[in-house]
Amino acid sequence: MTATLTVSPRRQTSDVDAMIADLRSCEHPHDVEVCGMLLHILPGVLSPRLSHAPDALISKWHIPSGATVLDLGCGSGVLGLAALRAGAERLVALDINPQAVLTTKTNIERLGYSDHAEVRLSDIYSALQPKEKCDVILFAAPYWNRKAKDDLERSCFDEGHSAMAAALGGAHNWLKADSLMYVVFSDQGDIGRVLNVIDDSKLRVRNMHIFRPSIEGGHIRIIWELTVR
Repeated sequence: MTATLTVSPRRQTSDVDAMIADLRSCEHPHDVEVCGMLLHILPGVLSPRLSHAPDALISKWHIPSGATVLDLGCGSGVLGLAALRAGAERLVALDINPQAVLTTKTNIERLGYSDHAEVRLSDIYSALQPKEKCDVILFAAPYWNRKAKDDLERSCFDEGHSAMAAALGGAHNWLKADSLMYVVFSDQGDIGRVLNVIDDSKLRVRNMHIFRPSIEGGHIRIIWELTVR
């Protein structure tokens, strides 16, 4: 008989070092509920238990019925799976962290989406095949301009915003005409620098949303809707 895990309560924090320390202290998997989905989180993966970035993006997006969705840096799989629940038909989830890939695969199976979703180990878009196209790209970007020491820190730290530049710079290759890339960021990051990265890409800002924290200790999220120029 499989033991039932306690569902961990969610909270927000603006202290990234405390969040990383909390995640490192988790030696065993835990479950967390997000938007009605019970997700299983393995050690070494950024958990929505400590982040409301997914809630910010989900509150502002529009997922077309029947869409093919690319979840870039999928982590626990929360965004891609929520997109399927919102009406998407197909999900391709990518992450450079093997533990995140395994976590997302587990959640795809647990939630019954194995016929509609797959997850691949990938450095940004490296695991995509030529001519693969999608209707929506979802990217919960790391906010802090710091060097990551390991895969867990990659989910938070992006030195020189190089991952952001690669994600935005290559997005046009994988988006269908009139499709969207959603990027969620934070006021703790360098918003001006990201806007410069957008200007240097082949994308343009169609809309921008602000998501204010609903729980004490949170921080403001910025959601960009980007489309190919």
